[in-house]
Amino acid sequence: MTNKLSESAEHYLETILLLNKNAKVVRVKEISKKTQVSMSSVHTALHLLEDQGLIAHERYGYVELTAKGAAIARKIYASHKALVNFLGVVLCVSRAVAERDACKIEHVISPETLKNMATFAKQYMKGIGCRKKD
Repeated sequence: MTNKLSESAEHYLETILLLNKNAKVVRVKEISKKTQVSMSSVHTALHLLEDQGLIAHERYGYVELTAKGAAIARKIYASHKALVNFLGVVLCVSRAVAERDACKIEHVISPETLKNMATFAKQYMKGIGCRKKD
Protein backbone atom coordinates (compact mmCIF):
# COMPACT_ATOMS: atom_id res chain seq x y z
CA MET A 1 0.00 0.00 0.00
CA THR A 2 2.65 2.55 0.96
CA ASN A 3 6.24 2.52 -0.24
CA LYS A 4 7.78 3.57 3.08
CA LEU A 5 6.18 1.10 5.46
CA SER A 6 6.70 -2.60 5.84
CA GLU A 7 3.77 -4.98 5.74
CA SER A 8 4.22 -5.46 9.47
CA ALA A 9 4.06 -1.71 10.18
CA GLU A 10 0.93 -1.39 8.07
CA HIS A 11 -0.62 -4.32 9.93
CA TYR A 12 0.05 -2.65 13.29
CA LEU A 13 -1.52 0.62 12.12
CA GLU A 14 -4.60 -1.20 10.85
CA THR A 15 -4.85 -3.19 14.09
CA ILE A 16 -4.67 -0.06 16.22
CA LEU A 17 -7.37 1.56 14.08
CA LEU A 18 -9.69 -1.45 14.45
CA LEU A 19 -9.07 -1.82 18.18
CA ASN A 20 -9.78 1.87 18.63
CA LYS A 21 -13.17 1.45 16.91
CA ASN A 22 -14.21 -1.04 19.59
CA ALA A 23 -12.66 0.66 22.63
CA LYS A 24 -11.88 4.20 23.68
CA VAL A 25 -8.25 3.34 24.40
CA VAL A 26 -5.76 0.88 22.93
CA ARG A 27 -3.12 -0.86 25.02
CA VAL A 28 -0.05 -2.85 24.04
CA LYS A 29 -1.60 -5.97 25.56
CA GLU A 30 -4.61 -5.75 23.22
CA ILE A 31 -2.39 -5.22 20.18
CA SER A 32 -0.33 -8.23 21.22
CA LYS A 33 -3.42 -10.39 21.63
CA LYS A 34 -5.00 -9.29 18.34
CA THR A 35 -1.81 -9.73 16.29
CA GLN A 36 -0.69 -12.86 18.17
CA VAL A 37 2.74 -11.28 18.64
CA SER A 38 4.67 -11.01 21.91
CA MET A 39 4.36 -7.80 23.87
CA SER A 40 8.08 -7.14 23.49
CA SER A 41 7.78 -7.39 19.70
CA VAL A 42 4.80 -5.03 19.79
CA HIS A 43 6.85 -2.55 21.84
CA THR A 44 9.65 -2.70 19.29
CA ALA A 45 7.24 -2.09 16.41
CA LEU A 46 5.54 0.76 18.27
CA HIS A 47 8.85 2.53 18.81
CA LEU A 48 9.49 2.41 15.07
CA LEU A 49 6.01 3.73 14.31
CA GLU A 50 6.46 6.47 16.90
CA ASP A 51 9.80 7.48 15.36
CA GLN A 52 7.99 7.90 12.04
CA GLY A 53 5.33 10.10 13.62
CA LEU A 54 2.53 7.58 13.04
CA ILE A 55 1.57 6.87 16.65
CA ALA A 56 1.84 8.42 20.08
CA HIS A 57 2.70 6.05 22.91
CA GLU A 58 3.90 6.81 26.39
CA ARG A 59 5.61 4.12 28.41
CA TYR A 60 2.91 1.95 30.01
CA GLY A 61 0.31 4.23 28.46
CA TYR A 62 -2.21 4.10 25.67
CA VAL A 63 -1.39 3.83 21.99
CA GLU A 64 -2.91 6.46 19.72
CA LEU A 65 -2.66 7.01 16.00
CA THR A 66 -1.46 10.44 14.92
CA ALA A 67 -3.36 12.17 12.12
CA LYS A 68 -0.78 10.86 9.65
CA GLY A 69 -0.94 7.33 11.09
CA ALA A 70 -4.74 7.35 11.09
CA ALA A 71 -4.84 8.43 7.44
CA ILE A 72 -2.56 5.56 6.44
CA ALA A 73 -4.49 3.08 8.59
CA ARG A 74 -7.80 4.15 7.04
CA LYS A 75 -6.38 3.63 3.52
CA ILE A 76 -5.14 0.17 4.46
CA TYR A 77 -8.49 -0.75 6.01
CA ALA A 78 -10.39 0.59 2.99
CA SER A 79 -8.22 -1.61 0.78
CA HIS A 80 -8.94 -4.56 3.04
CA LYS A 81 -12.69 -4.04 2.87
CA ALA A 82 -12.62 -3.61 -0.92
CA LEU A 83 -10.60 -6.80 -1.33
CA VAL A 84 -12.88 -8.79 0.99
CA ASN A 85 -15.84 -7.53 -1.02
CA PHE A 86 -14.25 -8.46 -4.35
CA LEU A 87 -13.16 -11.91 -3.19
CA GLY A 88 -16.55 -12.65 -1.64
CA VAL A 89 -18.89 -11.14 -4.21
CA VAL A 90 -17.06 -11.76 -7.46
CA LEU A 91 -15.06 -14.89 -6.69
CA CYS A 92 -17.52 -16.39 -4.18
CA VAL A 93 -14.77 -17.01 -1.63
CA SER A 94 -15.93 -17.72 1.92
CA ARG A 95 -15.76 -14.80 4.36
CA ALA A 96 -12.98 -16.42 6.42
CA VAL A 97 -10.79 -17.07 3.38
CA ALA A 98 -11.55 -13.63 1.92
CA GLU A 99 -10.48 -11.97 5.19
CA ARG A 100 -7.27 -13.98 5.39
CA ASP A 101 -6.34 -13.42 1.74
CA ALA A 102 -7.22 -9.72 1.87
CA CYS A 103 -4.80 -9.28 4.78
CA LYS A 104 -2.00 -10.55 2.58
CA ILE A 105 -2.97 -8.80 -0.65
CA GLU A 106 -3.74 -5.35 0.81
CA HIS A 107 -0.06 -4.63 1.42
CA VAL A 108 1.16 -5.28 -2.11
CA ILE A 109 -1.66 -4.38 -4.47
CA SER A 110 -1.35 -1.23 -6.56
CA PRO A 111 -3.91 1.56 -6.09
CA GLU A 112 -4.87 1.22 -9.76
CA THR A 113 -5.62 -2.49 -9.51
CA LEU A 114 -7.51 -2.04 -6.26
CA LYS A 115 -9.63 0.76 -7.73
CA ASN A 116 -10.48 -1.34 -10.79
CA MET A 117 -11.34 -4.37 -8.64
CA ALA A 118 -13.67 -2.27 -6.49
CA THR A 119 -15.34 -0.79 -9.57
CA PHE A 120 -15.74 -4.22 -11.10
CA ALA A 121 -17.24 -5.62 -7.89
CA LYS A 122 -19.81 -2.81 -7.75
CA GLN A 123 -20.80 -3.39 -11.36
CA TYR A 124 -20.88 -7.14 -10.83
CA MET A 125 -23.18 -6.75 -7.82
CA LYS A 126 -25.69 -4.96 -10.03
CA GLY A 127 -25.74 -8.08 -12.18
CA ILE A 128 -25.93 -11.56 -10.79
CA GLY A 129 -23.45 -11.45 -7.92
CA CYS A 130 -22.60 -14.51 -5.94
CA ARG A 131 -25.42 -16.93 -5.26
CA LYS A 132 -23.42 -19.00 -2.77
CA LYS A 133 -23.89 -18.32 0.96
CA ASP A 134 -21.11 -18.54 3.60
